[in-house]
Amino acid sequence: MQRKLKLNRMILGGILLGSLSIFGVPLMITHKVCPIGGEEFKDSYVPQCPTNKFVMFKNEFTEEELKKYEKIINSEEYREIPRNSNKYYYLARFYELLGGISDKEIGKTYFTSYHYYSENTEAKKDALQKGISYLEKAVKEDNEIMWNLADLYYEAEEYSKMNKLLEKTSKKDFGKTAEFYYNLVDPELSSTRYNIFKKEIEDENVKKMIVTKALEFLQKEIKEDRKRGKEIEKQQLLRQAELYRELDKNNEIDALFAKADKKFWKSISLFYMDEPEMYLGNVYNEKKISTAKDLQQALVYADKILSDIEENNSEKIEILLIKAEAYRRLGEFSEAENLLKEIDSEKINEMQKFQFESIKRQVKSKDKRVYQYFPPQVMY
Repeated sequence: MQRKLKLNRMILGGILLGSLSIFGVPLMITHKVCPIGGEEFKDSYVPQCPTNKFVMFKNEFTEEELKKYEKIINSEEYREIPRNSNKYYYLARFYELLGGISDKEIGKTYFTSYHYYSENTEAKKDALQKGISYLEKAVKEDNEIMWNLADLYYEAEEYSKMNKLLEKTSKKDFGKTAEFYYNLVDPELSSTRYNIFKKEIEDENVKKMIVTKALEFLQKEIKEDRKRGKEIEKQQLLRQAELYRELDKNNEIDALFAKADKKFWKSISLFYMDEPEMYLGNVYNEKKISTAKDLQQALVYADKILSDIEENNSEKIEILLIKAEAYRRLGEFSEAENLLKEIDSEKINEMQKFQFESIKRQVKSKDKRVYQYFPPQVMY
C-alpha cells in the first residue's frame, strides 16, 4: 500500500514556501543582485546573498541604510551565525543587531525561522526559545500574535502556558480557538490544510487533553451560534464526531447524530464508513477501519435517505452506491450485487459510473479491502 507523503510546507505572506515542485509548479526563482557587494545570484522569495548572508528583507534600500547594514553583516556577531542556519534565523539576528525593531517583528521572524527548513538543530531550538521570549513581550500590546505564541508554546511542550493564553482570549472567538486545538491533533489525516511542521503528539495524555480542549471550544462556538439563531454547520457536526471518536466515545457519536437534521444524513452515513464522498472504497484512516457496527449504522442512515426519495434520480443512485459499498465491506456480496442491479445505467453520471464499475468488480471477486485515501494534488 502506498505510503502517505508528508509535506513540509508553510504559507508566509500569501507565498507558499517549500517543495512546490511536488504539486507540479516550481518556486519562482529569479535573478538577484546583492545590494551589499554586488554579488549576482538566483533565489526565491526573501532572497539571501550567498556569500555575505545579507537577507534582502525589502525591495529597495537607501545608501545610508546599506552603509549601516554592511557594518552589521561584517560584525563578529553576525559572522558567528552558523552558516547552515536558515535565512529567517539570519534575519532575526540581523534585526536584533540593528536595533529599533519591535518585539513583535523579531518574535514573528524567529517564529518563521523555527518553522522554516533548517539544517542546524541548535539554531532551530534557539529560534523557538527566542520566538517565545519576544512574543511574550509583544502579546501584551498586540493580541494578534497570540496564535503564533500559542503555537510556539505547543512546540516547546509548555502546554499549561498555551492553555492559559488561549483560555484568556478564547471568549472573543471560540471557533478560532477550537480550530487551533483541532489542527494540533489533525484527526483528518488526509487534510489539505498547511500544517506548519507540526510535531507528532506521542504522549497519549497530552493528545487527550488537546482533543478535549478542541471539543470544548467547538461546543462553545456551537452554543453561541445557537443563541444568535444560527444553525449548526456540517463541519461543526462532523468535527464533534471526529473528536468524540478520538476520545473513544462512540455512544456520544450515536447520540449526536440521532439529533441531527436529515440534510446531514448522507454525511453521517459516510462518516460511519470513514469514506470520502467521491472516492468510495477509500478511507481517511486505514489504521482505524470502521467496525461492522459502524457499517450497519451507515446503512441505517442510507435507508433513511432512501425512504425520503421517490424518483430514481442521481441522489438515489448515490445512496444506492453507498449502501452497496457498505455491504461489500461487510462481506455481504449478494446484498451489494442486488443493490447494483437497482441502478438505472441510463441515469448514471461519469463519476457514479466509475464507482459503480469499481464496486461491481470488487463484489464479483469478493474483495472486502479498502485503501488509504490520498487527496488529489493541488495545483498552484
